[in-house]
Amino acid sequence: MAVTWAGERVRVRTPDERHAGDRAARTMWLLAPGLLYVGVRGAGVGLLWVLSLANDVPFTLQRWDAGWYLQIAAAGYSGVDTGMTDAFGMHHDYTAMAFFPGYPLLLRLVAPEIPQIYLAAAVALSTVVGVVGAYGVARLASLCGGNRRAGLLAVALVAGAPLSVAYSMPYPESLLVSCVAWTLVAALRRRWLLAGVGALLAGLVDPMGGPVIVVVVVAALLDAFRERASWDAAVAAVLAPAGMLGYLLWVGERSGLPGGYFTITSQGWGNEFDFGARTFAWAADQLSSGREAFPVLTALLCLAASVALVVTFRRMPWPLWAYTAITLALVFGHGGVVTDRVRLLLSAFPLLVWVAVGLGRLRTATAVAATVSAAGFGLWFSAWALTAQPHSI
Repeated sequence: MAVTWAGERVRVRTPDERHAGDRAARTMWLLAPGLLYVGVRGAGVGLLWVLSLANDVPFTLQRWDAGWYLQIAAAGYSGVDTGMTDAFGMHHDYTAMAFFPGYPLLLRLVAPEIPQIYLAAAVALSTVVGVVGAYGVARLASLCGGNRRAGLLAVALVAGAPLSVAYSMPYPESLLVSCVAWTLVAALRRRWLLAGVGALLAGLVDPMGGPVIVVVVVAALLDAFRERASWDAAVAAVLAPAGMLGYLLWVGERSGLPGGYFTITSQGWGNEFDFGARTFAWAADQLSSGREAFPVLTALLCLAASVALVVTFRRMPWPLWAYTAITLALVFGHGGVVTDRVRLLLSAFPLLVWVAVGLGRLRTATAVAATVSAAGFGLWFSAWALTAQPHSI
């Protein structure tokens, strides 16, 4: 609608036009986290293709443990090819039980039982659950005091983190981050039944779901003690560990091994908790005399995560900080393969959420430049590690 003001024709929006514009803006804000996540991950896969050509290696998202998850999804734990071996070249009837069932079970539920298309179905599944996780990450940013821009920055940082290529592979990382993000959202909002179910699911996806289980149990029990009649918090404390405990008991019964799951991973992959002795010795050696780029960068990223954990003490809501602290304790505390530490650090994504909240308070240009730089490094590191390094994920 046009009106005359001070002798000039001026365009004025009608109420209907303003309503339509507001609705379009709300729709864009609603779609933004998902679109941004897909865009960043698409850029990461594209860069992986470019570096695959540069290094003269086949372009594929089926690397390392992806084969285990695909075979478990297609044929179950008992149907895995005997050519699949552990880190010492051995295969037993129970070897596949080292891999938690959440991701392959979900893949089997949503994809046709045609093994030839499982890779494409798995990549699609990882992307979809990653989008769900992106909204959880954005919501966490808002609960930590961030604005809408901080939520989008958090999504970009998480989607472009070092070794975030795992989010686009037949790996459980995207599903784990999705479960953990929404579980932490539920815990911060004291939606205890949702938090309990989320922790239960996270415990079925990966051993790195353990920290969120601990946080939900402790937070729920504290709330139940304070409120005295908070029955949903008490139920959540019971639900949270049920998934992981159920799987560990099943493995113990089916494998017949003393120690069950822990024996399988110890004998097959050397995973034993040594309170960080091997990790710290290895990192000190790399930072003092290392001459290969990948292990040195891995050690630096581990150091950066440790420093960030200290800096964020009492600055993050305590459930997020406690979850992150326990996560880093698990990442650094086990004495298995050391080159996969950066992939395991993907579970410590609340540190990136905290960074995004801080960036959200800066000028838009500064915040965007910092985020693009960090995500660009993470995407390059992911593609380079997967194509130019023999052991990285």
